[in-house]
Amino acid sequence: MKKELVALLDYWEKNKGVSKEFLIASLEQGLSAVYRKKAMLNDNIEVKIDPETGDIRFIDDKGNIVEPPSFPWERIAAQTAKQILIQKIREAEKAAIYSEFKKIENTIVSGRVERFESGNIVVTVGRAEALLPQKHLLPHDRFHIGDPIKGLLLEVRKPNKGVYPIILSRTATDFVKRMLIDEIPEIRDGLVEIKAIARFPGDLTKVAVYSNNPRIDPVGTCIGDKAGRIRNITKELGGEKIEVVRWDPDPEKFTANALLPAVCERVVFDREKNEATVWVNKDQLFVAIGKKGQNVRLACKLTGWNIIVNRVEGEGPATLLLGITEEMAQKLSKAGYQTIKSVSEAKIQQLTEKLQISEDEARDLIDSAKRYIQDTCSGKNDKPEIE
Repeated sequence: MKKELVALLDYWEKNKGVSKEFLIASLEQGLSAVYRKKAMLNDNIEVKIDPETGDIRFIDDKGNIVEPPSFPWERIAAQTAKQILIQKIREAEKAAIYSEFKKIENTIVSGRVERFESGNIVVTVGRAEALLPQKHLLPHDRFHIGDPIKGLLLEVRKPNKGVYPIILSRTATDFVKRMLIDEIPEIRDGLVEIKAIARFPGDLTKVAVYSNNPRIDPVGTCIGDKAGRIRNITKELGGEKIEVVRWDPDPEKFTANALLPAVCERVVFDREKNEATVWVNKDQLFVAIGKKGQNVRLACKLTGWNIIVNRVEGEGPATLLLGITEEMAQKLSKAGYQTIKSVSEAKIQQLTEKLQISEDEARDLIDSAKRYIQDTCSGKNDKPEIE
């Protein structure tokens, strides 16, 4: 028992990084509790273990060695020591893993698919297991057991029974940000700065970049020769498109850049309402809005403004975007409702009187305008949920 105990303690300290002093203190505390319960050991007597020899002694509160209890204490000591060591070593390993991974939180880690649990993926990362929840997978992600996999180390929790302490994400906006940092040396070295980033996971990400050095083109630097740098990231993201735009301290220029590839004719700000009204030509209207409104919605997230897209004068009423007829759009325009925003703020009675329509039709128009604004400028501060 004595030699085996010392050898075991030395092994765990050397190979597992679990302090010998910590294990001895745990054993002493556990053995004292067992002997008090099973051998009626006096409260003023403590169990002490010699770290060099493994000898177990019973010491009173005056520091004197006393006779052990008349009890098969050596057998109980061996059984108890085994149980305590297993428990404490597990606790120490969990604490070590927590400390190790907490230091690299919000970075990208690589691992292998270990197994699947209710749609979630358990990933082996080094000597630890991490959970990649189903909601943090990209729409086109398809993995098999043994596949290599990358993810953002989203959160490291305190060890808790039945709960994975390490949570990964492939949908978090910072996953793309960290990949840009890892892929592009100029960002890593501080020559190019990521000012803002907005993402629809699996579809489109917009990144606003800036450089204080006039000789550096931040957009071209990030895209790389023949889009090589962005292509590597897009491949990892299963085809998700990455658009890089130039950040500008002038909010008008930045808003126009954020709506690229659309060309803006004019940007008007209402700072009190935190709104930017952007005017574009007819052929640029749907480019500015984008598929499912993604372009303008990401521009809203990127700039922090509620962006309302309108047609320039002479290009037809902007209210056509509500899916109404040309005749109704012209009626709205003549009645003073040239923009979708103005329709969203109208009163039902006003529309019924000016357009000679029913209350239900007026209500539908107002609701359509409100939904349009909400759909194109919602979710500016999206944050990925944590499992």
